[in-house]
Amino acid sequence: MSEQPENNPSQENKDKNRNAVYLILLALAVGLAGYFFYMNTQLRAELETCGELKSGVEQEREEVTNELEGMLMKYDSLEVDNDSISEELQEERAKVETLLEQAKNNEWTIYKLRKEAGTLRKIMKGYVRTIDSLNTANIELRAENVEVTQKLTATKKYSEELESKNEELAELVRIGARLTALNMMSVAERDRRLGGYTDVNRARRADRIKTCLTLEANSVAKEGERMVYVRIIAPGGRVLTEKGTGTNMFEFEGTRGLYTKKKEVFYANQELDVCLFLDVEDLDGGIYNVEAYADELKIGATKFELK
Repeated sequence: MSEQPENNPSQENKDKNRNAVYLILLALAVGLAGYFFYMNTQLRAELETCGELKSGVEQEREEVTNELEGMLMKYDSLEVDNDSISEELQEERAKVETLLEQAKNNEWTIYKLRKEAGTLRKIMKGYVRTIDSLNTANIELRAENVEVTQKLTATKKYSEELESKNEELAELVRIGARLTALNMMSVAERDRRLGGYTDVNRARRADRIKTCLTLEANSVAKEGERMVYVRIIAPGGRVLTEKGTGTNMFEFEGTRGLYTKKKEVFYANQELDVCLFLDVEDLDGGIYNVEAYADELKIGATKFELK
C-alpha cells in the first residue's frame, strides 16, 4: 500500500489568512455599501426638504411681489390737488418700485422684503387717510362754494338791479335838473347910429344878431355858475362865429362842435333872462336856425328868416 503525501502546514496557514482577509474586505464592502445607502437616503430627504423650503420661499416672494404691485396700483389711483403731498406720493411710489425690482431680482431676503414692504404699506395707508380727509374737506368746501356762489350771484343780481335803478334815478334827476329855455327868440338888428338898434328882415341891412331866452326856474337843478352857448346856423349850414375869437369849440350831447357865442351866468334856481349878441356883416338871405345849450345839453331852439 502506497503512502499519501502529508499536508503542508505553512500552506494551510496562508489559505486561512487569505480567507480571513477576504471576509474582512467583504464585511467592509458591505458596511460601506450600507453607509452609502444610508447617506444617499439622507441626502435625498434633505434635497426634498430644501425643495419644499425653496418653493415656500418663492411663494412668499411672489406674495410680497404681488403686494408691492398692488401698492403701485393704489398709488396710481390716488389723486390730490396739493402739490406738496403729490411730490411725497411720487417719492414713496419710487421706493415701492425700487423694492419691487429688488424682489424680482432676489436681492433681498424674505424677512427684509416683508419688513420693508410693511413699512411702505403703513406709509401708504397714512397717505390714503390724509387724501380721504382732504377729499372730504374739498367736497364740503365745494358745497360751501356753491352756496357762496349762489349767494354772490343773488347779491350781484340785486346789486345790478339796484345799480340799474340808481342809473334810472340818476337819469331822472339829470332830466329833472336839465335847464330849459323859455321864450327863446333870435332877430337881426340894424345899428341906428344915433343910438339903439332896430329889427330888420333884410340880410344886407343886418349889423348884429340878438338872441334872448329865459332859463326856467328849477329847484332840482344845481345852483351855481353856468355857461350858456348859442349856435347860429346860416342857410348854407355854416355855423356863424365871432371874428377874432379863434376856434370856438365845445362839448354837447356826446359830440364836439362850433358855437357862435357863449355867456357865463349865475343860476339861482329861479327864472333868469339871458341875451347874447353877435356882430355880423354880409349875411345871406334865408332861414337861420338858432340853438341854445347848457350843461352840454340842448335847452332850446328858434329860427328867423332874412330876405
